[in-house]
Amino acid sequence: MRISKISLEDMLRRREERALRQRKLIERYGLPVACFTMNIPGDTKHTPLVELAFREGLGQFEASLPEAKARELLCAPTGCEAFFAFDHDARLVKQAAVAVEEGAAVGRLYDIDVFDSAGRKLSRGAERRCVVCDGPVYACARSRAHGLHEICARVDALLFSFAAQKLAACARGALVAEVEATPKPGLVDRSNRGAHRDMSIETFYASAEALEPHFERMVRVALENWDIGPAPLMAKLRAEGLDAERAMREATDGANAHKGAIYSTGLLLAGAAIYLRSGKPALAEAARLASVGLSDALDAAAIAPSTHGERVYARTGATGARGEAAAGFPAARKAKTALDGFLAQGYSLEDAAALTLPLIMAKLDDTNVLHRGGEEGLAYAQISAARVNALPVGERFKALRTLDEAFIYRNLSPGGCADVLALALFMRAIGDFIEL
Repeated sequence: MRISKISLEDMLRRREERALRQRKLIERYGLPVACFTMNIPGDTKHTPLVELAFREGLGQFEASLPEAKARELLCAPTGCEAFFAFDHDARLVKQAAVAVEEGAAVGRLYDIDVFDSAGRKLSRGAERRCVVCDGPVYACARSRAHGLHEICARVDALLFSFAAQKLAACARGALVAEVEATPKPGLVDRSNRGAHRDMSIETFYASAEALEPHFERMVRVALENWDIGPAPLMAKLRAEGLDAERAMREATDGANAHKGAIYSTGLLLAGAAIYLRSGKPALAEAARLASVGLSDALDAAAIAPSTHGERVYARTGATGARGEAAAGFPAARKAKTALDGFLAQGYSLEDAAALTLPLIMAKLDDTNVLHRGGEEGLAYAQISAARVNALPVGERFKALRTLDEAFIYRNLSPGGCADVLALALFMRAIGDFIEL
């Protein structure tokens, strides 16, 4: 999205056009009309972040009323606007509008005007409260109690909080959806623990819950520091990532349920936050962050590896999650395409995810499989997954259950593939409001 500044003349002209649109709707339909806009201070009225908040409130408003006879939506540099004609009592429409303005997370920023069929604007009753001090808004406006900088800072804080909570909830939901996908060879799912003695599905639930507030803080860090450069931003994100790992281990009695997912999901959360502030696509921004220091880290790992992943890299050259992220998550993008395809065929999210996993397994050089089974284990996993994928779709579930038993016997767990699947599920969850 291109973000541009607008002038006072632009706003005044748009206000006149909006009033004309309202009158035309009333004349055409002879029904009450509602106009939904946002109060955004400053000379930048339309960003992905603002539009995200607008669409959230719009959805709540529409869900609270009968379907509109007419609906028009406009998102322009002067701001987002929606117009409705309702075959409904204007007072009830106004009640719904006030409920959204007062109850939504960023309701203070919503401005929903309602006009009856004669064109009279309905009063909301109680006076609105100031976004800064919570006092009567008109008194603050008349006295100019708050400067533009103070107002903008408060509006940003509301928008940041809303976006961080929404994105973090999507990330947690993706982790839960991944573990619930069943059957998954060698992995924890609804049926069993896979090739893991120290983890169960409850472990993954606990880990996802513990990670959500850290995901939220990662988004906040990126929203507040999106323009400081990849290296310093990555340093801040790494610090939060380490805190997230500690929270995960505390919640799971030391089990490593989501270490890889923390890294990949954290990067995409940051990329999504940068998109909301700048309009730059999320995956490209996440890849830029992942590339920070990668070459030096791989050189060091080749000489003196200190983790399972680094030892695998030193032995095989497989770069794992870091290489996938720096390349812009190609495996996760392909997995999302496959996931969308299965969903379009009518499969449930759980079944679609289970069917997507072997497609990932057949192609990905999973460093967790390499660590547990070496190159022989990886070859076995990839060939076995390819055989599952060659079957008619309806026969794949039985084959996956059989393969699960084989993976458990061989102590193989495609954890890297599971992380890619979780990332694909996360991309799907945010794809409607984040440009990937």
